[in-house]
Amino acid sequence: MPKSLKLTLYAVAALLAAAALAAAIVLLLWRAHAKPQVEAAASDALGMQVSIGGALSLKFFPSVAMTLDDVNIRSHDTDFAQVRQATLDIQLVSLLRRQVRIPNIKLDHVSISVVRDRDGKLNVGGSTPGATVLPELPSTDVSLTDLAFVYINRQEGSSVHAGACTVQASDLRLAAVKGADLMQALSLSAKVACEQVKNKDLPMSDVGFSVRAANGVLTTTDLTMHAFGGKGSAAVRGDFSGKVPLYRVHGVLSKFRLEQFSKNFSQKKIGEGLMDFSTELTMSGANADEMARTSTGEASLRGTNLTLDVGNLDDELTHYRATQRFTLIDLGAFFLAGPLGLAVTKGYDYSKVLSAEGGTSQVQTFISEWHIERGVAEAKDVAMATRANRVALKGNLDFVNQSFQNVTVAVVGKQGCVVVEQKVHGSFSHPDVEKPNVAASLAGPALHLIKKASRALGSHCDVFYAGSLPAPQ
Repeated sequence: MPKSLKLTLYAVAALLAAAALAAAIVLLLWRAHAKPQVEAAASDALGMQVSIGGALSLKFFPSVAMTLDDVNIRSHDTDFAQVRQATLDIQLVSLLRRQVRIPNIKLDHVSISVVRDRDGKLNVGGSTPGATVLPELPSTDVSLTDLAFVYINRQEGSSVHAGACTVQASDLRLAAVKGADLMQALSLSAKVACEQVKNKDLPMSDVGFSVRAANGVLTTTDLTMHAFGGKGSAAVRGDFSGKVPLYRVHGVLSKFRLEQFSKNFSQKKIGEGLMDFSTELTMSGANADEMARTSTGEASLRGTNLTLDVGNLDDELTHYRATQRFTLIDLGAFFLAGPLGLAVTKGYDYSKVLSAEGGTSQVQTFISEWHIERGVAEAKDVAMATRANRVALKGNLDFVNQSFQNVTVAVVGKQGCVVVEQKVHGSFSHPDVEKPNVAASLAGPALHLIKKASRALGSHCDVFYAGSLPAPQ
């Protein structure tokens, strides 16, 4: 080995040894007052109250690291985060420059609770929204294990609970910015896995996805999960670079079970069978109301060979004109009870249509295709076929004004003409339901009415339904 190289290696080794010794002496001398200093520095940086309830310990091999036990972060007199153990790796070279460079952060047994109060304020940061200046964070790898996350929105009465999550984030960077500008300054790549993610309408399990954030754009890809016995996938893109956030969402839930899904809106069993849902939406806004007003895209719900616990619909429709035990709008609630229209029928009284006498109906095919434009959903192809009847729905659901727009449910003949129909309009909470209207003044049960009306009207009737669902044979 050349002498010059040996001298260089010796010099480097001596320098590293001196640096390690100096760092050890500094850290040991500082250790007695480390906890209050760390608490004060973290509190100032975050704009929140940080306390260390347990021990603060240092290790020097194989690298310098600081371990904090029982860390608690409070904001606005509420608990924001608790960490049972936090480990921070410290770069030796940074100590020589009188800096603390932390290339790795490990957080174990973490719970985070974010609350938006009725005034729209979050329990994060300083007293003035957006005033908290977050410190600059150079490239850092962060891992969280056994993470429990709760988000509560008291303005909208909604919440999200996620449990037993792991997060592996690499190359996390943050420029020194105000809290309100966080997304523009954040850069990271991460993988997230959670055993459970739940809100009041969509309980999910085995959730996993990848996240990338850069230049104010956050992209979630490879999202997979299970819900209502089915398997789902999704991709979400959020653009926070402008004044108003822009979102694009694509989601699919395949072969989910009707009997599990229906528990969301009915205490009684609705039926059973497999269904498929998909949606493609774009929206913008800072809250749910703004996003509803700007939402545009498509939504689809389909099912085949379903069994509905509503009595024998074919028998009911046969004698419908004489008995009218339920309204067609009651039957139409099944069209609206999918993921798109859950807000419409959340408080719906399904006992009106559920048969007290028991019995089931076989639905050969169910189609519910909708186009959404600025918060108004238009029925494009919405129909279902039993063994002997075809029922269709037309009209709009206005989620901006929470109202029905010319919604009509009808039993249709082979040519798609109305045999009997019923209309509903007005608000979702207090709709105005008109009386059923029979298209032709003919005597006899509804099935005979269908046949006679088809022959009498021939090809000159106004076609109500011209969608993809054929008439029963």
